[in-house]
Amino acid sequence: MRPTGYSRRTLLRQLALLGAGLGAAWWVREHYLFPKPVVEFPGGASGTDWLALPDPGGLIELPAHIAGLPIRVVVDSGAQFSAIDRDFARRLGLKEAPLPLLAFGVSGKPSVTHTVTLDLNVGGMQLLAMRAATLDLLALSGVMRRPFAMLIGRDVLQALTADIDWPNARARFFAPGIFQPELGARVVPVRSQGGALMTPVSIEGAAPIEVMVDTGATSELALSEPVARKLGLLSGRPMTSGRSVSLGGVGVDRVVHAAEVDFAGRRLSDVEVQVFTPSAPAPLPAGLLGVGILKHYRVALDVGAGVLWLTGPAAARPQHRVGPHAVLQEG
Repeated sequence: MRPTGYSRRTLLRQLALLGAGLGAAWWVREHYLFPKPVVEFPGGASGTDWLALPDPGGLIELPAHIAGLPIRVVVDSGAQFSAIDRDFARRLGLKEAPLPLLAFGVSGKPSVTHTVTLDLNVGGMQLLAMRAATLDLLALSGVMRRPFAMLIGRDVLQALTADIDWPNARARFFAPGIFQPELGARVVPVRSQGGALMTPVSIEGAAPIEVMVDTGATSELALSEPVARKLGLLSGRPMTSGRSVSLGGVGVDRVVHAAEVDFAGRRLSDVEVQVFTPSAPAPLPAGLLGVGILKHYRVALDVGAGVLWLTGPAAARPQHRVGPHAVLQEG
């Protein structure tokens, strides 16, 4: 197998407290370490203007400021909680809370971390008294083309509705209950699991499995090794390898192609599937639906309400190629 280019998977899948009972750990983590931030929009509005994204079809990467200093942030629906680069937090003089946590990615070893409190400005939207885990984000993301110093995770997204127009490389954010989907948008079946949006996909005619909608994963589809093996994707077909970046560091995953994947009422042909070895003991989803597929749509995420809207793709015709791998057909 010959390694191909880098892809990024969810860096921060889950946090677990060290040295606390299960019930106490859940309460402290959800209510003390990561309370819902206070959100203020510019001029008393109920949302932001459109914010430009640097790369059409890339991650939701936005310029932001903390205490007047610029920082690059990525909106990551696969991250349970927000995170900031540890060295950047120290430069800002942010004090870490004493209670340690273990941070899990979807692969690799867990990392010991702490949390800091900060105010973040993204396109005039103020996220006040926001908590973030401290991780070596710049070192991890630096192997990719565009390093970033902060992740906005589901702890923040639960207080917003995110409207991501990938074809036009722009994004905007609304207060809960304000967003109105455009004409032609359709609601995609999802289930909320720990705040994550899980959606069914069917691979090569097999029974549907639930995968996590992950705006922080650059791949089309990523599956855990046990799931890929059960679906027969690891035998009798060509296989390459791809470098991936997760909380555990840089790794090499197997890469195969699925002949057909059904998602949201449409059929994708020749879908690239990255196969990862799950980290233990963190509970993980069967797979991740990444930007490689989402980038062909305008996507609205209401994590708090557990709703996902899709518009497009703009040119959804039978056998119309929409990317380097996936080919869309009407389902």
